[in-house]
Amino acid sequence: MAPPRMNLVDDDVLAEILLRLPPDEPEHLFRAALVCKPSLRVICLPAFRTQYRAFHGAPPLLGLLYRNQVCDGDPAPRFASTTSMPDFPHPASDRCPARPLDCRHGRVLLHMSHDSDVDLLVWDPVTGDRRVVPEPDIDWMVYTAAVLCATAGCDHLDCHGGPFRVVFLATDDREEVVQATVYSSATAAWSPPVSLDDSCECYARHKRDATAEMMFFSSYIPYVQPR
Repeated sequence: MAPPRMNLVDDDVLAEILLRLPPDEPEHLFRAALVCKPSLRVICLPAFRTQYRAFHGAPPLLGLLYRNQVCDGDPAPRFASTTSMPDFPHPASDRCPARPLDCRHGRVLLHMSHDSDVDLLVWDPVTGDRRVVPEPDIDWMVYTAAVLCATAGCDHLDCHGGPFRVVFLATDDREEVVQATVYSSATAAWSPPVSLDDSCECYARHKRDATAEMMFFSSYIPYVQPR
């Protein structure tokens, strides 16, 4: 029986080599992990991810989510890669368009505008995980929202699958009151809405647009501005 093969390079030396692979070309790490079991073992270590981030500094921008504006229809957003990384598949079909609201800590927050079963969607483009978040019980006309990691002390290097929060801020044109609420994935519930009328003002303006036939119309657009 042949003796087992010994690794020619120990894990510490291998990690130093892998650390120098450029972060804007992530396929090199993938290929190294695919063809070499010791490389796979090192790359999967949490300590390696921390060292890789410290060695290269701020991570590169991998791409942008965009949505084409068309006269007929409401297309789903697309991912435009700014590196050699391949495009991510969109979590919904073109028949179920969505509006990207925020991207943070490895998650994307989408508003599924034409899906009767889904309101908000938290999507992890790396793992493909989808978490449905119901809309809060707030009467809104203008809104914004953000998603963030909810793990205490997290360095945000590996937030996949962890708890998260969604912050929802909205107002309308009737009561001129701004309301905020926070969703927790740990409790699967929204917090009671909080009124922000003491710190914000709601304004309204009219915007005129001309159609191709030179027909003008007015649209009432409220917006929020801190005092």
